[in-house]
Amino acid sequence: MGKGMAIGLTAGALVLALGYETLDVFDVVPGPLTRDTATRQAVPAPGKSSVGPSVAPPAAPASPAALPKLAGAQPDPAKVKAKVAAALKDPDLSKKVGIDVRDGMTGAVLVAQNQNDAMTPASTTKLLSAWAIADTMDLDKPLTTRVVSAGASDVITLVAGGDTALNPGKGDPDAVNGHAGLADLAAQVAGKLKKDGRTSVIVNVDTSYAPGPLTAKHWDPDVVAAGYTARIAQLGLSTERATDSATPTPADPVGSTQQAFVKALAAQGITAKKGSGSAAPKGAQELGKVESAPLVDVLGDALQASDNAMIESLARQAAFTKGVGGSTDEVTKFVENTLKQGGFNIAGVKLADTSGLSDGTTIPPRVLADVLLSGTTGKNKAYAEVISRLGVGGLSGTLHNRFEAKTNSAAAGLVRAKTGSLLGVSSLAGTVVTKDGRVLVFAVISNGPQAAPYSTRDAVDDIVADLASCGCN
Repeated sequence: MGKGMAIGLTAGALVLALGYETLDVFDVVPGPLTRDTATRQAVPAPGKSSVGPSVAPPAAPASPAALPKLAGAQPDPAKVKAKVAAALKDPDLSKKVGIDVRDGMTGAVLVAQNQNDAMTPASTTKLLSAWAIADTMDLDKPLTTRVVSAGASDVITLVAGGDTALNPGKGDPDAVNGHAGLADLAAQVAGKLKKDGRTSVIVNVDTSYAPGPLTAKHWDPDVVAAGYTARIAQLGLSTERATDSATPTPADPVGSTQQAFVKALAAQGITAKKGSGSAAPKGAQELGKVESAPLVDVLGDALQASDNAMIESLARQAAFTKGVGGSTDEVTKFVENTLKQGGFNIAGVKLADTSGLSDGTTIPPRVLADVLLSGTTGKNKAYAEVISRLGVGGLSGTLHNRFEAKTNSAAAGLVRAKTGSLLGVSSLAGTVVTKDGRVLVFAVISNGPQAAPYSTRDAVDDIVADLASCGCN
């Protein structure tokens, strides 16, 4: 059973255990009372539901070079406003709604309402963190996990390199999650150990790369303990991400990975046992290494799955490359400063973490639109590649079961976006292709009490669907 389903079935227990804390797990559960207020069926577990109606691969740009092919007629702001006017008055929306819609090529403002107000964004926060990561790190490079040894010592060291999606078995070259495998790494290491006549080792682990706390400063410890988000690390297993399992994630993801590697070595005929955490010796010989998918795909996967821990890990890595520490305050300030240095007006932005799970984060819709626009206009080519990997309405990621209602299903396949759901928060930000073949950027945030969270979510989708159906030139 996936966590999305588990939340629906155990809402009462969660309320008793956690109070009315917000659970922004996969952005498919608006809050712990979802099942009590929903008029729709419970959201299926990620990866377990069928594709929505009328779904085709979206025409949204994979890179700035693709934009001319989608250069339909430039929209008339007055017509776009008129198109969404009724949807913006939907009573299922919260009282406070912020929206910013732009032309994806020119940046012209088409619809704006409370666009400068500091609002609670939930997981659309990840779009800002992703911008800072893309602006700082080389997205073409993979994350590397190595094993080294100093001389003929019986100690080998597993060196963390930021990959928190290592397959405990063989790597899958066609996947992002589990792209690199510990069985492959163990085979390389065992071969060299046996060549040196060594068949018994102690496996230490080096976590000196981008160190920091296991959780963000403001994360609810009960939510973490229940497994609704993994802990933050620079080494972890593809099978222990908080994406599709009712089992709590490990309290020590590094130790869990270390133990999985010990087991993988045993399968190769090497007697191994877990050692301590210690830095790899200087000048140590490399016994083996495995590499993740390119970072752009890892980041895209984290956004599609709304993986809080993975985004926090990647943001911490980006900060580390600039000599910034790994505490929540340091990393959030790094993201804010990187955006400011990138030329964005971040008035109203306050990050309590880099994933959107914590209370206290505020982002104006305008800032989300500004950041997305940097990709669609080609100003930031790296970020253009990132947003091309966002979930697709009715098809993938946390949008896999969105745009399925009669009022918005026609937009399935035309929307690429990042979702956001907390108790009293429903947000969506990304790109949509209109009836005229024009790419628009949008950011919608609904803040306030929700009588029926799923209905609020549909109301947000209806706004975007109206943009998709707009023949507004």
